[in-house]
Amino acid sequence: MKMNSESRHLRSLFFRNALSFALIFLFLGFIVNGLITSSLYRNIDEELVRSSQDKYLIARELMRSLQESNDDSYNLPPSNQGSSDVNSFQTQVVLWASDGTIANGLGLGSRLENFSNLKLNPQRAGKIETISLDTDQYQGLRFRSLLVETGNSVIPYAQLLSNTNSLEESLVMFQKILIVCMVVFWLISLWVSYYLAKLNLQPIIKSWKKQQEFVENASHELRTPLTVIQAKLEKLFINPQHTVMEESESIAIALSEAKRLGQLTNSLLMLARSDGNQLVVNKERQMTDSFIKEVVNPFIEIAELDDKQLIIEENQLLEVSFDRNLMKQLLVILLDNALKYTEESDSITISSKQSAQNWELIISDTGIGVKEEDLSRIFERFYREDSARQRDTGGHGLGLSIAKWITSSHGGSIVAELNQPKGTRFIITLPLKSSQ
Repeated sequence: MKMNSESRHLRSLFFRNALSFALIFLFLGFIVNGLITSSLYRNIDEELVRSSQDKYLIARELMRSLQESNDDSYNLPPSNQGSSDVNSFQTQVVLWASDGTIANGLGLGSRLENFSNLKLNPQRAGKIETISLDTDQYQGLRFRSLLVETGNSVIPYAQLLSNTNSLEESLVMFQKILIVCMVVFWLISLWVSYYLAKLNLQPIIKSWKKQQEFVENASHELRTPLTVIQAKLEKLFINPQHTVMEESESIAIALSEAKRLGQLTNSLLMLARSDGNQLVVNKERQMTDSFIKEVVNPFIEIAELDDKQLIIEENQLLEVSFDRNLMKQLLVILLDNALKYTEESDSITISSKQSAQNWELIISDTGIGVKEEDLSRIFERFYREDSARQRDTGGHGLGLSIAKWITSSHGGSIVAELNQPKGTRFIITLPLKSSQ
């Protein structure tokens, strides 16, 4: 089921990425094609406008046409005004007589046949448009056309025509190349999409697995004390005539489990808030020597009652910025663990000193220790090296996870290593100068 779920999510991400790339390439293709097409046609239209404004060009064509009809009613402007060099192959000037016939047929020569189906439309004067002409010799001749008034009564209109067939053929070829490139790059993007889908899914799967493991472990931890409390309370109903003294053992066990349940709930709540960045770390400049004594002294008395030694080996006077409540909780977790996993005549030592630009706090014991292969995992949530031993000592595998978060929130680190000849050492390192 889990593999099917992962495969389903992988396919979903893959198709989303592939679709995203396809849309990107599609929009890019439309934009590039539109820009190229509009740019090419804009150049032709600008050339038509420039030619229409060149009076010498149109006047020259008028003169030729009027000379053919022996009409000198149109005066040619001075030749020094210059003229546009119109491409005679792609651009033509067609003159229209007042009766709607082509006036410069002789000047057009053999090309007159190409314009045999061309009609005069005075309403389109001053507008650039695309026209298509079909002849017996050529099919699908396409032109960009601009009709202008000449001011002459005999030949009132001149139509400038620029052939766009070669341009459109080039555009078609460009579009085919563009489509091929889009398809090729989209095929490449399929592999990229699959790779990105796997890459994006890995942290999600890892997070999901951690969350699933966390929920399973938390449910297991909560179930045990709840079951014990329920069993002990149900036992009280079996013998309602018993006194509190007679049922003191059941009541004591239920209270103990309720206390353990409360501690577990608080620990889970703290870790949940730390994951959501909801816990505020209130750092203040404080003296470490007085802080160490304040926290450790109560544990010294507890250790003496169990015939153990708890010694402050070194306690330098340092001023460090830290959250007093969180650091107290950190020390309590480590000292409590040290007392749980040491036996009679074992010793626990505490060292607080400066190391480079850091405050180094070392708590070591000569207890039962931790296996070397488990040292890197003891800070994981709910991790137990020995479940039976943890159950006997009342642990639930969250204390060291909280300790690690506290040190991280202060910009420091905590590591565990083997103590010689036996036991465990926890080394906490916090920066002496910490940002608020």
